[in-house]
Amino acid sequence: MKKTLGEKIIFAIVSIIFLVYALVILYPFFFAIMSSLKENGRAYINDSVSLPWPMYFGNYVKAFKELEVSNNNFFQMVFNTIWYAGGCTVLEILSSSAIAYCVCRYKFKLRNFFYGLSVFIMIIPIYGALPSSYRLFSILGLIDSRFYIVSAINGFGFSFLILYAYYKGVSWNYAEAAFIDGASHYSVFFKIMQPMAMPSVTAIAIMSFVGLWNDYSAPLLFMPNLPTLASGLVLYEKETQYMANQPIYFAGAIISIIPVVTIFIVFQNTIMQNVYAGGLKG
Repeated sequence: MKKTLGEKIIFAIVSIIFLVYALVILYPFFFAIMSSLKENGRAYINDSVSLPWPMYFGNYVKAFKELEVSNNNFFQMVFNTIWYAGGCTVLEILSSSAIAYCVCRYKFKLRNFFYGLSVFIMIIPIYGALPSSYRLFSILGLIDSRFYIVSAINGFGFSFLILYAYYKGVSWNYAEAAFIDGASHYSVFFKIMQPMAMPSVTAIAIMSFVGLWNDYSAPLLFMPNLPTLASGLVLYEKETQYMANQPIYFAGAIISIIPVVTIFIVFQNTIMQNVYAGGLKG
């Protein structure tokens, strides 16, 4: 079917708009890469668009040696990031999956209350709850502690809603057949329901890990002396002020985003197929 002249014009206008939008999004990455390849100093400010020549790829090697915050070198910040993002992801998924399954599949008086509570929690502004959260974590001794990751055991939020929708779409006949064969509630959850939900769980875990890897606000507030890559780069720029080696700073920023960009590229189909499609099922 041939397109009319009006449809071609609309398509061309929309294509131009999206092209401009894509360029606007990609420019900061281009700027960061070009800045990371320039000579030491802040010379990039005077000429932020041109390609650097010669290109100092050694800045990426120097980033591992020179980026240090609160007595944490680059490798320690990488470890802190993996501990924070990985630990929080595992604890969040486990708690959300268990609570979503119980609220979805077991009938009890507070069932609708817990579902409504999860929606209400997502409405509350994050910064509105920070003072009380900080006070609570201070009392529990979780400030500047690696055990801060236990705060991820909340069971509610985006992960809860997606998994609730998934479990709601799974036939209960699988569980009833297992109960007839003598399986316990724990066996049904861990051996039947959880394996069936693994595609959605994997997709949510990837999204959660990427978000936590890039999170800098929570580590800055709750783990100031255990900086992650995201919070460490913020602290590095703040501590060094105008003495910062900007090409090294941008080299560190580029290095820090390579893992999450790689993960997203590899698993983008998994995310689209299992999260959004799974959410629509419910």
